[in-house]
Amino acid sequence: MIDENGHIRKIPVPSNDPTDPLTWSSWRRCLILFSLCLFGTAGFGVVQSTPLFFSDIIPEYKKETRGVFDAAKISQLASYPSLCMGLGNFLFVPLSMWWGRRAIFLFNNMLMLAAIFWAARSDGFTSHLASRCLQGLSCGVSDCLLPIMILDMTFLHRRGLWMSFYWASTAAGSTALLVAVPFVVQGTTSNWRTNYWFWSGFSAFSLILGIFLLPETIFARAPALIDGQLILTDHFGNVTVATAEEAVGVNPTASGQEREATVQTSRSKTLINSLSPIHLQRHGFERFITTYAEMTLSLLNPSIVYILILNSLLFGGLVSLSITYAQVLEFPPWHFSAAAVGTANVGSCIGALLALLLSGSTVDTLSGMLTRRNGGVREPEHILPNILPPALLAFVGMVVYGCVAGNPESHTGHGWIGIHVSFGLYYCAFVAISAISSMWIGEATPHWSGAALVLVCGGRNVLSFAISNNFTNWIASQGFQNAYIELGSVLLAVIIVGGVPIYFFNKKVRGTWGRKLSRLLKRV
Repeated sequence: MIDENGHIRKIPVPSNDPTDPLTWSSWRRCLILFSLCLFGTAGFGVVQSTPLFFSDIIPEYKKETRGVFDAAKISQLASYPSLCMGLGNFLFVPLSMWWGRRAIFLFNNMLMLAAIFWAARSDGFTSHLASRCLQGLSCGVSDCLLPIMILDMTFLHRRGLWMSFYWASTAAGSTALLVAVPFVVQGTTSNWRTNYWFWSGFSAFSLILGIFLLPETIFARAPALIDGQLILTDHFGNVTVATAEEAVGVNPTASGQEREATVQTSRSKTLINSLSPIHLQRHGFERFITTYAEMTLSLLNPSIVYILILNSLLFGGLVSLSITYAQVLEFPPWHFSAAAVGTANVGSCIGALLALLLSGSTVDTLSGMLTRRNGGVREPEHILPNILPPALLAFVGMVVYGCVAGNPESHTGHGWIGIHVSFGLYYCAFVAISAISSMWIGEATPHWSGAALVLVCGGRNVLSFAISNNFTNWIASQGFQNAYIELGSVLLAVIIVGGVPIYFFNKKVRGTWGRKLSRLLKRV
């Protein structure tokens, strides 16, 4: 990272190819980042918005079905989209290795816009649910593919800043708009369908920006030799530094000559060609298949399984909170208006911003201390203890929500503040743990971290569906307060019981299995 003169090296090493994202001007990359953030904000926002209007949707469907509609099914409008978000990651991220990032981004943008239109014009619960599933399927790429596109066009020493900005803007932006949209609906038609027309504007704007401003970001980068070490960048944008012994068979000179031939061809490309909707990748189908093989092999890594289970519980808790809070605030003793219900997301917005400070400063401080105690040698396991502070916030958030929302008669007056505070605590924990999990995956599994990230991002949505889709039954069985406290307790227990052995024994596991799996991956 640092040369002999103390200057920061630009890694990955940029080429002379004008299609190389690392050679684009700062303003161009900032516009691309804005387009990605806008899509993420619209996607996360529309998926989370529907529970705000459950109290309006249920009477309409009961009236349409003459009382036959089962109100308990309404939670499916929140749980099924989260499942489809995970399925979208499993499908579209590997597909982007074959068809290109731009094609998948534009396709999902058009798909999300169509799904929003469909939801606004749906004529019954089944149609509405189908459109919601399509929304989840299309916006799932915000979790994984869009961050990968940011990696494509940023140097290693700037990735923290760019990734932080992406997560902060999408999390804070979507929650801020969730506060505003109920007031927009109330001030116009007072019809829940207006919610979808609201989000369609952001989705359409993102699509326009993507068509005209976002070129293909995937780039087959040649290996670069620096001070006797080979800098390798994979198709997920991950950087690996290999010694001469580890890089046997890799010829950076030959790759460089091949790159120069490509440069001469690419210089003749026009702006229209660079904005072509599909860029089929060389060896794309092989990479598409290999990504699934790498995801499967990642399941053999205990630390990845641990992070997957942890994030599944975390995401399941987030969806479970969204299912009940609107109705709790609208009922006695608080009697929130339909518009005021969305103010609970003020806490989420503040929590998201605080999470960036928590995950950034805490990781640097605590991991740095552990590294110094280890003789200055940084180990991936030094990241794990950073999960505990936000885990405690998540637990406290669940306990506060369960106690306040489960016993509203005991918290009259301004007791509703407890719900807003609990949202802030839990959302802070969610964003912080998500960021720390990404850091852990990158350091603990450097040879297949891209596939492992897809596995965790997609898998957490799929596995959390078992929690969110059945949480109303959990409440019916254990009671409102106990259900949320129990879920928070399970989350904290998994973090401690699973994290302690991972922290002490994972280094040995990495040494034993890492070499074997990396050799196996080369044969796949």
